[in-house]
Amino acid sequence: MEIKTDAYKREGMYLHLADGDFFDFSRENIQKLADEYWNDPSKLPPRVRENEYFKTCTVCPYKGQDVFCSAMKPLLPFLDKMEKFSSFDRVTAVYVRHEGLIHVAETAMQDALQYVTNMSIFEYCENAKQFRLYFRSVMPFMGLNEAAAITFLNIYWLNAGDREKVNSAARKMVSDITQTTSSCVKRLNLMCDSDAFMNAYVKTQIFAQVLTLNMNSVLQEYFKGAT
Repeated sequence: MEIKTDAYKREGMYLHLADGDFFDFSRENIQKLADEYWNDPSKLPPRVRENEYFKTCTVCPYKGQDVFCSAMKPLLPFLDKMEKFSSFDRVTAVYVRHEGLIHVAETAMQDALQYVTNMSIFEYCENAKQFRLYFRSVMPFMGLNEAAAITFLNIYWLNAGDREKVNSAARKMVSDITQTTSSCVKRLNLMCDSDAFMNAYVKTQIFAQVLTLNMNSVLQEYFKGAT
């Protein structure tokens, strides 16, 4: 399909489907709709707000308090619209970086939706937002090993190269992200039939677990590709 690059002015992800459907997952639109949905009781009825699955998980700083999980906030406005799509549906995804650079890829729905689920984890989750700096310069459409290498190097730098601290930070992040993504998948199972957002969370969980494997070999492959 033809992509008119001047049509995408705001940072974020835009999805085009073969049937003509279009999704605006720009950062600005997600934040606007998430706030509207979050503050409208008719959109989020008490039976949902009061369900134990939607309360805080074990790693949340608000654990035990009667509050709704913040990580679900950016997903809620889009769940109904996503019902007719599966995780493997093909989409044309347009990602606009904050500098205005545009990346276009033909990809699976679950891969494109990682932009939204990663935002929910690293910007909305009250616990996982502490790991946001670890993912600096990691972008949509990156290969698994490349993204893992960049993340590991960020962790390495932020911990001044102390391998004990680096390994400890990576293990904590993986453990916390696994808990958060697992909880979000359980909530989605109660709210929708589509597996698109669910598998996007699973892919982030798999990515995080790579950081606890043999990172030396991952880094070797990463730098080999740069030569």
